[in-house]
Amino acid sequence: MSVEDYVIQVTSSDAYTPIHSALLDLVISLRTISSKSLHDYLEKAIRTLYADQNGVPVDVIDDINVTSPQFKSVLAKINSKLDPLDFEIVESKDMDDSSVTLFSFVNKKPNGAILLSTKYTDNEIQYIKHIIDRIFASEHVLANSTPEIQVITYSVPLMRMIKFLRDGPTEPKTEEQTPEGDGDDGETSVVAPIIRLSLEESEEFLKDLEYSGWLERYNNNYTLSTRGLVELRKYLIETYGVFPNGTISTCFGCGDILTRGLSCPSSKCHVRFHDYCKGLVARSRNIDSCPGCNNKLELFDSF
Repeated sequence: MSVEDYVIQVTSSDAYTPIHSALLDLVISLRTISSKSLHDYLEKAIRTLYADQNGVPVDVIDDINVTSPQFKSVLAKINSKLDPLDFEIVESKDMDDSSVTLFSFVNKKPNGAILLSTKYTDNEIQYIKHIIDRIFASEHVLANSTPEIQVITYSVPLMRMIKFLRDGPTEPKTEEQTPEGDGDDGETSVVAPIIRLSLEESEEFLKDLEYSGWLERYNNNYTLSTRGLVELRKYLIETYGVFPNGTISTCFGCGDILTRGLSCPSSKCHVRFHDYCKGLVARSRNIDSCPGCNNKLELFDSF
């Protein structure tokens, strides 16, 4: 069998092969990976497996070309296996270079992975929700806005975040509704009073969340990572709402949640874009003005 025929067989097969397993293992281990890196890995994995099955050295095999439809077919097969387990490999845009597509391994369970995770204690989960609230609550997101100009911020400087953790919630709750409900009865669940963290504990906790892929640091500011935005999308939207009735920004072009991007300067317009998506929309619609008002696209502000 030729290499080309082997690529077609592997990528179009209904069977779940070692190629699918290898790709899944990589995404699970990294949590988030660029489309190019994952595509390159798929080609190398197919080339290696072909060489092994045919008893020839890998270096004598020509480079393998996996087309975009073949790549998507492999991912679709993996997701069909993950679906009953409430996991999925999800596509999103890179926040800093929206021409780059990312794939993240996420938990689809209704309450979000953090809220059900066995990795964190109840106290740590309360702090995680505390951090999320610090990033997305209106009093923080719109702190620098005026009636005329809307300034949005979804990040917290490192030292301010550490102090925020040390201070803890201003009014710790002993009871609360579980996010997204705990079934249809909407019953409250008892939450133990939060245990304060020391300076060292706060620093280590933030490092752990960053290492685990929940938070990321950008210009020494903390915000929710791409993985966090994708995995907690439903929770974030239901908890904080989408502009103009809430604080969550979504890209007008692709619909992803944004914590960095471009926004219309008008306080009455809530159009947001990835930089790359703004260009795509402008070209596809042949426009140079905001699709929500008459402001020129070139006047959009970074946030």
